[in-house]
Amino acid sequence: MSSNVPVITIDGLSASGKGTVANAISLKLGWNLLDSGLLYRIVAFLVDHFGMNLNDEEGIEHLVTQRVRIDYSDRGVQASLDELGRPLRDGVMILSDSLHRKTVQWKGDDVTNTVRGNEISRLAARVAASRRIRNVLVPKQREQRVMPGLVADGRDMGTVIFPDAQLKIFLEASPETRARRRMAQLGAAETEASFRHVLQSLQERDERDSLREVAPAKPAPDAVRIDSSELSVDDTVARVMDLARQRKMIV
Repeated sequence: MSSNVPVITIDGLSASGKGTVANAISLKLGWNLLDSGLLYRIVAFLVDHFGMNLNDEEGIEHLVTQRVRIDYSDRGVQASLDELGRPLRDGVMILSDSLHRKTVQWKGDDVTNTVRGNEISRLAARVAASRRIRNVLVPKQREQRVMPGLVADGRDMGTVIFPDAQLKIFLEASPETRARRRMAQLGAAETEASFRHVLQSLQERDERDSLREVAPAKPAPDAVRIDSSELSVDDTVARVMDLARQRKMIV
């Protein structure tokens, strides 16, 4: 892990807006973007695909270190084709386009919707609670720290993965605000019943993520906490950019 490469970490609870903010900042700066949650979803997808038991931590570790490659590329879909234009059939490829939108391919097939679906999301939460599996994925996350810089989005970016990051943000918002954001993200109609259901689900996940023994979702001691409940995405991004300028990370 090169400490010479600047890092901004954006941590927060579910639906806090950290992914949207991290993406916007990385585009403004022209820096690399790490969506750490996507890695856990990919591992959950592989566990489901191979019909593995989530309690088989040794088997899952072998799966992601020996059996299946997980590679990144910022060259879009062309990165998943060989010199003759045929799909590559080896492992998982995380492709990023010019807007840092991620596409996941498994043996040449686009599995992005499956990886980001609710079923895999539930499995990913259990995968992320395993200390052994998290440790396996630490190097895969840290290798994204390359010049000119990295914006890392997750729950333990500032506490575990990049503890020496020059700027650490912990993004907050009220549960009600986050529930409305999640419903908008899902394209769901906001009825009283649906809102209460999403709100309860978020609060239950908050408790699990904050209290879990392994890498709990909490701000690093030196993190700057930003409540975005009343802020637009642009306003939140502007605050983070101002903090980066104050720390001489950018001009």
